[in-house]
Order: sequence, then structure tokens, then C-alpha cells
Amino acid sequence: MAQRKARIDELLVRRGLAPDLRTAQAWIIDKRVVSGGRVIDKPGERLAEVAAVSIRGIVLRYAGRGGYKLEKALSVFAADVFGLSVLDAGASTGGFADCLLRHGAKIVYAVDVGYGQLRGRLAVDPRVRAMECTNISNVRSSDFDPPIDLATVDLSYLSLRKAFPIITGCFLARPRIIALIKPLYEGLPQDRSNDEVMMRSVLLGLFRDLSAGRVPVRDVCVSPILGGRGAVEFLARAEAGDDTPPRPEELADRAMASLAREPPIALEELSTSSL
Repeated sequence: MAQRKARIDELLVRRGLAPDLRTAQAWIIDKRVVSGGRVIDKPGERLAEVAAVSIRGIVLRYAGRGGYKLEKALSVFAADVFGLSVLDAGASTGGFADCLLRHGAKIVYAVDVGYGQLRGRLAVDPRVRAMECTNISNVRSSDFDPPIDLATVDLSYLSLRKAFPIITGCFLARPRIIALIKPLYEGLPQDRSNDEVMMRSVLLGLFRDLSAGRVPVRDVCVSPILGGRGAVEFLARAEAGDDTPPRPEELADRAMASLAREPPIALEELSTSSL
């Protein structure tokens, strides 16, 4: 059977190695992209979707850029995932899954609408239950044996307002969620993506809506690296409970304070030593 192929620039973006097509194409033209020991210098060249690809000058510690984002969340939120069964919603190449396993997770259910995206070593890891070609909207708690203890969420083109009720329904125990917040998918206009006043307003609206649900946000911090199109992203910890969560206004202020304190950088700005 012939292997499925894809454009190399699109492959870099899908795997989370490049934030957008323009960056991917620039790296290719600069002869920084290597596959099978050969430098790729044409953005339109098609490679097998499972082909190994690397970028000279960038050494990734995780299977995808998401690993660095989740790593910070686990640290800031003091989240211990050792021995847990975790739903990774929007697994992509496995950045979150890789980070979870390295921090001791017992099982990761890697759910994604795509196919063949998980990096090779994760695809064959017995601790990873790949659920490919699967829309998170179609997943139920009965799909997980053993049941999940935690969910990590990195979804594209879907607001957390819609995602949280779906994810919550996947739990048998008390829901616990760590989610990547993408303001551009929560109502922030692209042409105002750097407007911090508008950004705070969008976050405030999101936190207000989520506070009315079963799993309110308890804490938030800025992502350490920029997302697609150079967008600022945030990470949130949400958990069901009887105690009163922080007010949405407090969470929005906490998010913006985190942004001012630790502004995110592009992945390529990370030095090899910091990886």
C-alpha cells in the first residue's frame, strides 16, 4: 500500500514544528529542514506523512511544541500526573502526551481527528492509546478503561465554552482539566491579536461563561511560547469542587499579569541549552 504524502511545509505545521506556513516555508528556503539525511529546500515537496523531519538549530525535547506549554502548566499549577490515566484531547503529534508520560502518567488516551500524526516512538508506546480519526464530540466515558483522572486540552477551531461540557462528560470521577486557551478561537479579532485590553476582555468573557458551568477555572498562566500566527496563548487549570473558585475578574487580571511578567517567545528563540 502506498504511503500517504503531504507537502513538507504543511507537515511542519501539522506536527507543531512550525507555528504557521509562512515560517515553515522560510525555514525550508533557508535550508534548515532535513529529512532522511537530505536537506529539503522546496516548500511544495511532498514527503510520506510518517517521514522523520528535523529542523537544524532547533532540538525539541518533546514530540511537539505543546510539550513545552504543558510542562509550564504542570509546574505553575503544581499538578502531579504520576500514575494517572489522562485524556489528551487534540493530541496531534503528541507534545502533551510526551510531557505527560515523562512526568509519570500511567496511560494517555490520545484523541485527534487526524490520522498518523503521533510521533513514531509514541505511536508504539504501550502507555499511549491512540484514538485517531476521532472527534472529541463523539467520545464518551465508556470509551476509557481505566477511567480518566485528568484531561488535557489543545483543540483548534473550537471554543472552550463548547469543549468543556464535552470533556466533562468523559469523566466518571470529579473532572480535572488543564486546557490551552487560544484567544483567537474565543473571540479575539486577528487584527487585534496584540491588543492587551481586548485580550483581557475576551478572557474575562470566557472565564465568566466557564464559571457558570460544572468545571470552573481555578488558575491561569501565559504559555511560554507563541502559538500559530504568533498568537499569545494561556493555560488554565479547571476543576469541579464545592469551594468557591476565583472570580473571573481575578483570573483575567492573573492572566495579564503573567503575560507582563513572562512574555512568550517563538519556539525558534529557545536556545538548545534551554531545551
